[in-house]
Amino acid sequence: MIDRIALAIRPHFAAIGTLCTRDIPMQLFSGLCVCAIIVWQGYLIPALVIIGWLVVSEMTVIRLFHRKAPFNHWTKDKILLTALGLACVNNVFYLMPALYMAMVPSLAIKVVALLWVLGIQVYTVNMWSRHPVFLFALLVPSMMMTVLTVFEFSTTAPTVSTLTEWSVTFTFVFLFIYATIDSLRHHLATERALFAAQAESARRLNQLEENHRLDPLTGLLNRPAFDAALHVMLTDRGLMGGDIAVLLVDLDSFKPINDTYSHEAGDRLLTETARRIRTLVADNGIVGRLGGDEFICAVQDLPGPDAALDLAWAMDTAIRRPIDWNDRTLKINASIGVAMTSDDPTSLDSVQSLCSAADQAMFAAKSSPNSNPVFFDADSFAPLMSPQDKQALIEALSTNAIQPFYQPKIHLPSGRIIGFEALARWRHPDGSLRRPDDFIKQINELGLQGDFMTHMASQVVDDVQTLLDRGLDPGHVSFNVPEIALATLTGRQDLERIVTRHAGTARHLTFEITEDVFIARAAEAIQTSIAAFRALGVRVSLDDFGTGFASFHHLSQLDLDEMKIDTSFVAGLGQDPTADVLVRGFLNIASGLGVSVIAEGVETESQSRDLINMGCVIAQGYLFSPAIPLDQAAEQLKDQQAA
Repeated sequence: MIDRIALAIRPHFAAIGTLCTRDIPMQLFSGLCVCAIIVWQGYLIPALVIIGWLVVSEMTVIRLFHRKAPFNHWTKDKILLTALGLACVNNVFYLMPALYMAMVPSLAIKVVALLWVLGIQVYTVNMWSRHPVFLFALLVPSMMMTVLTVFEFSTTAPTVSTLTEWSVTFTFVFLFIYATIDSLRHHLATERALFAAQAESARRLNQLEENHRLDPLTGLLNRPAFDAALHVMLTDRGLMGGDIAVLLVDLDSFKPINDTYSHEAGDRLLTETARRIRTLVADNGIVGRLGGDEFICAVQDLPGPDAALDLAWAMDTAIRRPIDWNDRTLKINASIGVAMTSDDPTSLDSVQSLCSAADQAMFAAKSSPNSNPVFFDADSFAPLMSPQDKQALIEALSTNAIQPFYQPKIHLPSGRIIGFEALARWRHPDGSLRRPDDFIKQINELGLQGDFMTHMASQVVDDVQTLLDRGLDPGHVSFNVPEIALATLTGRQDLERIVTRHAGTARHLTFEITEDVFIARAAEAIQTSIAAFRALGVRVSLDDFGTGFASFHHLSQLDLDEMKIDTSFVAGLGQDPTADVLVRGFLNIASGLGVSVIAEGVETESQSRDLINMGCVIAQGYLFSPAIPLDQAAEQLKDQQAA
């Protein structure tokens, strides 16, 4: 019982302490006044006992809540329970003079007794209405004393009172009215303060919730808040009809601007883009920022797909308008994907399906030559990955269902295998063999890039060691290393630990990096990582140079061992004079830098001859072999070694 009482009043320690000590001077003065009356009526000893107890008790209460000796080490629970007990006893002592006044024959004094009892009850209710434990604990003795006082009225017949006695009564009537109004004033002031505190607390909570919902830079909805709002829109659509279009906007070339002109310029570009998108959407929908340079919006009540595409074109035009920053003009393009609900039974009708479809359309827009907005049409896009497929993908990493296959690198003049490139293949539960294009995007969506990288690196290093143990020379085996592994200390340490697990494998390994590392924010960390890997004996290859944002100047920033000519350039050999010029240029640059060159995607004999004539002696592609499992690669090496 005591523990439950302590639990109920513990959170209100400060407020109870204030109420217990706030009116002590007024209470003692009032007690002294009524004790003076009963002394006047001949009850000296009871009056002295009452006043003595009240003074000592109230001083004790003050010392309790001020944590003064001997209470300075008491717990809050002990202080509160002691204060509660003293308040109950004190209430009895404050009411005791009413008993003595009720025994006096004078009608005027009896009226004073009644006023005193009622006044204390009114005061108690006003003071403790917010704290039920104290309220009921004090009202119980008050009720008992009221009953005793009324009972005493019947034991003594009232007599005519003197003018002096009636003067005292009128004085107490005035004091009763004043005390009632004053206690009510204190009560209302406390209520106002409490309401103000609650309002301020609610305001701060709303502000915190708003901050949690909004992107701090642009003021747009963040991803969780956008998803929640879109879910509400889709629910309302089920009740009221109408279609909803989702537009996913990805800014092109944002990183070069951000890195060239500073983050301040990047922030200016993002905030202005957000403002333009929000202006176009207006009150017809919601706008969010997914992070980085991606925005998303959902618009309702559009007449159809044509209207959704028109909005996307208007958005594209608005984003392309120049943005002024520090006497400079910033320009940027956007890739926009659009997905929309419909009345079709297979309609996109969930947050996940709509956003995934818009994401697919956005990637299609980014891949198109002119980056025009793309509308998602289920007949034109591959089926979205199901939740079951995603779960299977997660399990594939833990069960080695995703394995490296090895595409040979061929020395063109001799036709001999001089190395391999490790390419991921997923043996899907349905029996199919899936290429990275079918699951890399989902790897990224699930946040498994790091797990995927360490999984592939571990298997490649183990496979290289297996070939060495069989007495076979794998040459240089390359695999792609993402930016995340180069730009973070954890990623670098994970790779270093994998490489050093088998002594002697490092000299057979080549880390392929794409030119995106040149525009990464952590360029310095990436250079440090590459230097550390080369110190271990690992070679570094630059993949897909010329297909992104890097320039020839960037080639001097990193120590490279190898450059790879992208498939898109090799495909044009003998057909597009520009491709011939570019490939010759790559070969000349590589020769000047003292690095080797590998041509990717060789599919015809004529391409192979053209490369040899240009001076490129290493290539890979379907002309020679697709990516094959480790055992087949080992057989090819064994046959070559036997020959």
